[in-house]
Amino acid sequence: MKRVLEGLRVVSFGLVISAPSAARMLCDLGAEVIKIEPHQGDTMRMIRPVKKDNRGKLQSGIFTALNCGEKSMALDLRTEEGQEIARKLILEWADVVIANFKPGTLAKFGIDYETIRNLKPGIIYGEISGYGQKGPWAQRGAYDICVQSECGIAAQNGPWGEKPHRVGFSVLDYLSGRDLVIGILGALHYRERTGQGQHVDISLYNSGVTVLEDAIPGYDMEGVIAGTVGSRHPSASPHNLYKTRDGYINIIAINNFLWKKLVTIMGRPDLEKAEGLSTGLERLENMDRIDEIIEEWTSRHTTDEIAEMMDAAGLPRGKLCTVKDVIESEQTRFWNMAPRIEQPFLGEVRINNCPIKYSEAETDIKGPAPILGEHNRDVVCDVLGYDPETFDQMKSRGVFADDL
Repeated sequence: MKRVLEGLRVVSFGLVISAPSAARMLCDLGAEVIKIEPHQGDTMRMIRPVKKDNRGKLQSGIFTALNCGEKSMALDLRTEEGQEIARKLILEWADVVIANFKPGTLAKFGIDYETIRNLKPGIIYGEISGYGQKGPWAQRGAYDICVQSECGIAAQNGPWGEKPHRVGFSVLDYLSGRDLVIGILGALHYRERTGQGQHVDISLYNSGVTVLEDAIPGYDMEGVIAGTVGSRHPSASPHNLYKTRDGYINIIAINNFLWKKLVTIMGRPDLEKAEGLSTGLERLENMDRIDEIIEEWTSRHTTDEIAEMMDAAGLPRGKLCTVKDVIESEQTRFWNMAPRIEQPFLGEVRINNCPIKYSEAETDIKGPAPILGEHNRDVVCDVLGYDPETFDQMKSRGVFADDL
């Protein structure tokens, strides 16, 4: 089965998570991706979980997940020859360039958008940074945890009314990666109609601000500064994670219709019209009381028992699952969302699959993640047309590196 982006050529300077997550999705959709790494490789190659392969070298599971299906070229961009190789690859081969360096870095190597667009007007550049390519904070260094604090996400994350903390994974790296994919697809559509390429500017900060949900209008309309909410919702109740006999389950009944169903299966129909509980606003004002009543009920049953009752009543619910539960879930297996792939020198590795499922096109993982510099010779000789002797000479001068 074909893929929707077959024929699209992407040069990725992406490192760590944000830009690589975008390149991975474009690759899943069919693009051919050449990843350009420094000689020491992407930092994620040494980030846990790691395992020794049959060469005695460590391979990283998260690097595999972020870069599967791509090609790797380890190129020293500090050298003139390295810059020339990168420039030639962009000008002669690429449709799209992806990067997540600090703003201005690509310009130091002579491969920035403004330089390349004058030579190739149809080129599309997609760059991710902490705070954007321009603006008052553009030159600030940034990691996901820093921007979670700056953009307002961390202030709402944590147990109700207690100390804020970061979301437990690099949510902004992945959000900005998805936003970059959307931006690139839009730029490709625009180029198809006009012939004109463009620069797509994505920042962790802007991606974070877009998911603050009701916090921005809440402050503007009511003067409320959103704080930590835990599993509660500041605008609706019941909306929480409740303890059962053997675990936890999310229960949400945010309107009168769902509230009536919930109190019925609880065996407490008297609560439907009880004083202080008959409307959504009243239930919001009495969420402590509601949570206490519901948890008194859930604590007498197992998680599965609660889930079965709610399913039978057509009520939404969410069992608290570990990653082991997720991997073993019939839902995950049905959609093949955690398949095993064969990684060179290592064997089978289980990673996440593409979440996009088309009716007429394939999106499953295209292949393993590359070994550092695995495709140096292929790219230089087969794609760019250099003869093998020239490649060997450049390699001897330190332009290329590999871990083969």
